[in-house]
Amino acid sequence: MEHGELKSLREEIEKLKFHNRTLLALLGQLLEEDMQDPSIHEAIVVHDLSKAELREFTQLIRDYEGDVKAFKQQSGNLGPKFTDMSVKGLLQAFVGSNMLTDKCESILQSYEVN
Repeated sequence: MEHGELKSLREEIEKLKFHNRTLLALLGQLLEEDMQDPSIHEAIVVHDLSKAELREFTQLIRDYEGDVKAFKQQSGNLGPKFTDMSVKGLLQAFVGSNMLTDKCESILQSYEVN
């Protein structure tokens, strides 16, 4: 693939990402009450996570054994998208989607204590 084609494809991908985030923001404004607790699917779009990033983050949750400092460090090592704020949002989205609820609630409680 030529450099120009590759650049064009990347630009199109960025446009699609922008439109997805914009659409989600508009839906959030229209359905404000329903969007207070985003699902994990909505959170994935908001934080622009790839399948691999979500898989790694999910594994961190599964492996959590009570050490929130280690969890924060490990999630931070996944990349710049994983800030404390985005991690909390993702954990809340897992809870809202009834996925890994006990682990996520435990981690969120640990975040509040620390």
